Amino acid sequence: MDKNEILNSDWEVRAKVAKNPNTPADVLTELAKDRDWYIRSFVAKNPSTSADVLTELAKDSDWEVRAKVAGNPNMLVDVLTELSKDSDYIVRCFVARNPNTPTGVLTELAKDSQWVVRDSVVSSPKAPTGVLSELANDINWYVRVSVAENPSTPVDVLTELAKDSDWEVRAKVAENPNTPADVLTELAKDSDWEVRAKVAENPNTPADVLMKLAESGNSVVRKNAAKNQVQRSF
Repeated sequence: MDKNEILNSDWEVRAKVAKNPNTPADVLTELAKDRDWYIRSFVAKNPSTSADVLTELAKDSDWEVRAKVAGNPNMLVDVLTELSKDSDYIVRCFVARNPNTPTGVLTELAKDSQWVVRDSVVSSPKAPTGVLSELANDINWYVRVSVAENPSTPVDVLTELAKDSDWEVRAKVAENPNTPADVLTELAKDSDWEVRAKVAENPNTPADVLMKLAESGNSVVRKNAAKNQVQRSF
């Protein structure tokens, strides 16, 4: 099909073309002006869409389109910076998760009023350790859970999160491969069995602690400890 046939075809054909990374640049440029927002969103997500077209789509009236622009790994840093101030929190979430987003922008997004945006910052591979330390004290337990399971979270922060009032946070600390042995030893005494079960699975749990967990009154804890012991014997 030539360009005109594509542009005049039904939405299913236009959507398929808009998604295709092999679609010619001039066709994507035209589809970026499509009357249907979902077609424009497919163009915005396409890894082959040019920076110029993405920059224009970043101004789209529909938040779904702007969100896909914000998530595109080819998006320019200055445009991501602008989108980090978008009125729609979902757009800001996509900015936070984009690997090209500067650490300075992530630091600002870590102060966002919406917890899902702050949680998205924690999920970024570029999240600064200082930001992770700050978000370890977040009012929202889900954000703290994300910090606790992040492999980049500093050991001293994991040590503090091991004392968190929410068992799900403590469970993620118990599961984190970077949690030190002395912290795991304390978590092995946790009042919540789910936390102890995660300690029983952790490859860093001391052998003597694992032996005690293997005698736990909880079947899940015993099973996890026994499995961990068997794995260590090989």
